[in-house]
Amino acid sequence: MITRALDTLGAEPRLGTTVTALDDRAVHLADGGTLAARTIVWTVGVRASPLTAQIPAPRDALGRLVVDRQLRVRGVEGVYAAGDTAAAPAEDGHTVTQSCRHAIPLGKVAGHNAAAGLLGLPAADFAPDPYRTCLDLGAAGAVATAGWDRRLREGPEGFAKGLKRAINETWLSPPVDDPEELLRRADHRVGRRPPPPPPA
Repeated sequence: MITRALDTLGAEPRLGTTVTALDDRAVHLADGGTLAARTIVWTVGVRASPLTAQIPAPRDALGRLVVDRQLRVRGVEGVYAAGDTAAAPAEDGHTVTQSCRHAIPLGKVAGHNAAAGLLGLPAADFAPDPYRTCLDLGAAGAVATAGWDRRLREGPEGFAKGLKRAINETWLSPPVDDPEELLRRADHRVGRRPPPPPPA
């Protein structure tokens, strides 16, 4: 489906090569190819904030601080990490991704646990929802996957596009005009989805 979408959009994938140089007229590839370009948008690679270097603790290959299930930084008392700075355990032996899918619940649990630590209350474990992805392909549609092996999720036509719209427009957008709902969503025990309406 992604290949079809790229074809529909007129994009030409270049697989099996890497970028070796950029200049004001082109992108130069390791296979000897060049792509003429006057504007280049570099959107590869994700790393943790350089601020993590100020904490004397183990880090993963992306610079993220290694944390336990309660998001405590390994070897540093009283320090918690969340979002793109935390290499937290996810289900089935995986580590969380650097994405809003994990960053939002990581922030809720780390915030709760930091406050709980100050107040002498029990900490909560970070337990992410099962891993899923949803990729918007512009005019070509969208793709939804389930699991770390990214199995395509089947659904009616337009399912993935509608899901991605709901994610972007409803689930990720804080309800700034509703303080009660904003506080409800900040609770680490609450998911991102709005509650169902009360029965009539």
